[in-house]
Amino acid sequence: MDRRKVLIVDGYNVIRNNARYASLGPDYNDDAWNKARETLINDAALLANRDYERCTVVFDGAGNVFSEGVPTKVAGIEVVFSPGGVSADSVIEQLAHDARESGFEVVVVSSDFTIQSTVFGGGVTCMSAAAFGSSSVLLEEEWHDAGERARGKDKTTLGDRIDPGTRAKLEALLR
Repeated sequence: MDRRKVLIVDGYNVIRNNARYASLGPDYNDDAWNKARETLINDAALLANRDYERCTVVFDGAGNVFSEGVPTKVAGIEVVFSPGGVSADSVIEQLAHDARESGFEVVVVSSDFTIQSTVFGGGVTCMSAAAFGSSSVLLEEEWHDAGERARGKDKTTLGDRIDPGTRAKLEALLR
């Protein structure tokens, strides 16, 4: 029986430490941050839906006094900005601890050495931002290839996929 697994992603750390997301906007204006967050969330959802029971992407909202730290559901996963005055690291550490105490196998994605050493000490597996990005690219390619196979190379409509004998019978019925 597979163990129940939880994925926790250190959002801004992964964005800053992986070319897949950092390349979306080197100057990090609002649009670039939004695109990077959106891409990261989509990647996390894709990976989580395949391998994990739960996933939370945590972004640092410590500097935002209006951030309440309330998780929202996006693409089947939880996305949370840490509450004002509380670092994303603290939220990640608490989520990892709680999940381990509940019997989950926990994977934390971060290239932050402090987070890695803190959560790893609690028996949590760590994944680097680079490894997460590589997994995301491979999974995206798998999904793309599966879609191509499902569509067939030249068979894009239902009529194209029906064998000629069945097609002739259906056309006869229409007359």
